[in-house]
Order: sequence, then C-alpha cells, then structure tokens
Amino acid sequence: MELGWLKSLIYGFIGGLTEILPVSAQAHKALMLKFFGIGISLDLLNLAVHFGVFSALYFTFQSQLVRFGRARALARVPKQKRKRPLDTRTLMDWSLLKTMLIPVVLGLLLYRKAQGIGTHLAALAGVMFLNGLILYIPQFLPSSNRDSRTLSRVEGFLMGLGGAASVVPGISAVGTAASIGSVCGVEKSFGLNMALMMNMFLMFGLMVYDVLGVIGNGLIGFSFQMVLQHLLAAAAAFGAALLGVKLLRYLIQEHSLSVFAFYSVGLALFTFVLNLIA
Repeated sequence: MELGWLKSLIYGFIGGLTEILPVSAQAHKALMLKFFGIGISLDLLNLAVHFGVFSALYFTFQSQLVRFGRARALARVPKQKRKRPLDTRTLMDWSLLKTMLIPVVLGLLLYRKAQGIGTHLAALAGVMFLNGLILYIPQFLPSSNRDSRTLSRVEGFLMGLGGAASVVPGISAVGTAASIGSVCGVEKSFGLNMALMMNMFLMFGLMVYDVLGVIGNGLIGFSFQMVLQHLLAAAAAFGAALLGVKLLRYLIQEHSLSVFAFYSVGLALFTFVLNLIA
C-alpha cells in the first residue's frame, strides 16, 4: 500500500527533518503511519527518504570528505617522496569517525529485530522519554573544547554507540552521539559535525535494508506516477535535512539542544496518552 501525493510529501519532509534533528525519525514515521491508518512498513518510501537525507549530508560534508580522501592518499606516500606535510588533524578526524562507525555497523545488524518496538506505542513512548533524558543530561555538565586530537578511541566508540542505539525506534542518532560527546568534553560544534557525518553512513546502511525490503516485497503496481511520487518525497527529505543541519548549527552555537529534550518528553507523553485511548 502506498500513500497519496500529499501524504508522501509530508512523510518525506518530516522524515528528512527528524533524521537530522535530535528526535527519533523512526518514532515520527511510526506515528505518521498510525495517523494515516497504515500498519505496514513502506520500504520504497523509506528508501526515498533515506536517500534524500544521505544526499543532503553528502552535499553538506563533501569538502570534508574530499579532505579525508586527500589526507589518506598522502599518508600512503613514502615520507621521502611527499611534496607537502601530512594533514594530521584531518587524519585524526577520520580515525575518530572510523571508530564511531564500528558500533554503528554492529547496531545495524540488529536493525530488523529492534523495529518491533515501533508497533507498541507504550514502549515507543518510554524510549522517547529516555531520548529526552539523554539530550538533557549535558546541561548539568561543564562545557569543554576537546576534539579528535585529545579524544581516545574508547570515547569515540562511546559516541558511536549513539548511532548504534538509534536502531531502536525512539532514540536519535545525532542527538545521542552529540550528547555523549558533550559528556566526554567534546567541543559542541565539532561533536555535532562528527555526529552528522556518522549519520550519513548510518543512512547508507538503512538504504541497504530498504533495498532488501523492496526486493523481498516486489514492486507491485510500479508505475511512472509512483516514481515521481517517491522522487518528490526524496526531494522533500533532501530540503528538510538541509534545513535541519542549518538549524542545529545555529542552536549549537547560540543556545543548546535542550529544547529537543522537552519536545521528546512531550511527544512521549502524547504517545502514551494515544496508547491509552487507542
């Protein structure tokens, strides 16, 4: 079953925005499908949304990814043949990102098993409440300015656990990783950028699951109209993701992410009440 044009657009926009903001995209998608009266997963539509978010993050961090590639290529050149010094800061950033991706890959292996939580509103409400607490904890801790030059592999692994935990509906990958980074004393803007780049690779992993789901279910009713409808959803997700990145970068500099903690708790209470009256 597929959504109509308007619902696909709404699904794409909200899905793209919540994949970036420190609230759970999976929880929002589950609630949207509840309101739309659909009780099945929409693998093709999710593929469009995840592709839109991945594209937006790749567009955002393209220059950084190019620097990663150049620094790694230069590091493979023998020292006596190098025409310029190593970009050690970029290499350390890349090393930290690789460490963060280890638990993300392990978490993706449990993705399908964790999806059942999204079908139980009471459990979903409890996990969203936990997400709110995770986002609020850094408010009680002093800020610091640590980055990849002073972070250990253990601390990088802990930040990556935020992405791994997001396979559970109700937990935000970006929010949890950034919050754990704040607890470890990571400079806020740096921690946010690392969490967003981690999320880009997470989106790629989710796209693999989406493709497998589409292949397993088959493209029943495939048409040119369906292609346009999903391209529209992908475009909406792309624009929403770019908007989310700009909003987070502004908030992390001028304010804090605690407003999303209150939002998560409020949505958790709403979901719990919805479970009682459903």
